[in-house]
Amino acid sequence: MKDLIKLEYKKLWNGVSIVSIAALSILTILFSVVTLNIQQRALNKNGDIVTGLSAFRALKEASEDLEGVMNGEYIQNLIDEYNSSPEKKFLDNNRGFLGTGGMTKYIIPNYVINYAYYSLYMSNGNDMIGLDYEFLNSEESFYQKFKDAIIEQQLYVNKENGVYQYSQSQIEALQNKVDHLKTPFKVAYHTGLANLNSYFGMEYSVFFIILAFCLASVYAKDSMNGIDELALSSKHGRKKDMKARWIAGNLFTLTAYLIYVGVLMVVHGVIGSLHGLGASAQTFWFDCIFNISIGTGLLLIFFGGLAGALVIANIVMLLSMKIKNSKAAVVAGIAAVLLLRKGTDTYSQIKLLNPIRFGGSESAYNFLFVGTAIIPYFVVVLILSIVYVAVLWLIMRLSYKKYYIN
Repeated sequence: MKDLIKLEYKKLWNGVSIVSIAALSILTILFSVVTLNIQQRALNKNGDIVTGLSAFRALKEASEDLEGVMNGEYIQNLIDEYNSSPEKKFLDNNRGFLGTGGMTKYIIPNYVINYAYYSLYMSNGNDMIGLDYEFLNSEESFYQKFKDAIIEQQLYVNKENGVYQYSQSQIEALQNKVDHLKTPFKVAYHTGLANLNSYFGMEYSVFFIILAFCLASVYAKDSMNGIDELALSSKHGRKKDMKARWIAGNLFTLTAYLIYVGVLMVVHGVIGSLHGLGASAQTFWFDCIFNISIGTGLLLIFFGGLAGALVIANIVMLLSMKIKNSKAAVVAGIAAVLLLRKGTDTYSQIKLLNPIRFGGSESAYNFLFVGTAIIPYFVVVLILSIVYVAVLWLIMRLSYKKYYIN
């Protein structure tokens, strides 16, 4: 069986799959380099404007003196330093949004503080970076205000988008969870990680289309690595062959996914660096209610993305088995991805059941209630992906028993 799996796995690395994954890798690099090079400006540690890709490294170097723990002393020093800084003068005269208006070393700590004031109305505009707030008089009042902002946003989201409204006991459970957030927050430059997260989300659906091209031939009868009479010659051989192809298809998905994520990490590590993995998640995902770091959050997103990819891979393999024609299976696979993608364009929380969403930022910070228990969305992703794959496997197993060439 092991040798058969190796054989089927090698067969999947054909000209189509190699070209597809190479094309995705090149697209990933070019898309990141070209778009991040456009209209990006930052002030370096000398107060000079740096443009293009160099802006991110300049910003990282300038941000080194602001890395630390956001306690009361840190906040007061931040206020004093910011109010007398050339960056404040620059931002007073250069309004706009992050990047185009000009990035400064204060965007990370100042945005954290401004979220406490704006809550769900927070944006990355340079007009939301000031520090003139009474709640900054003490560390305790700031973190209480920040926690209140999280609750405000979570309740608003539930009211507008929820399938059901939180009960009073659920609201109390949420309040208790937020009250136990670990403070003070750890602050560090994390713009490179922010870029990694953003571009992963933008290109995630494209990876699914690549899977459709690579796996549509697994059970097709018109492909060099598909089904033939020999594979169906006996009942025992049929079952063994089917299982080997299924395992090989999932292993191929895992390998391709690691290549895709690896390329993203390299390109964004080179451009903006992967610094800031240990910073508190709340300095990036402001409304996160879990005591995790940015690095842990990204790991959850990537593992959620893998779970979603395995579900899509099994959908494509099922279509390959049902349709039996590789070209038609590719079209059907892409259509399925597009339909699932369209299904995410809703404000309803029902979208969280969609495997396309498994690789979204929700895997890092979102949650669902089961009674009054707060269940991290990542746990829901794992359970759903196991159920989806198991159901698809069962359908494929039943279908394979009736598979005939003619």
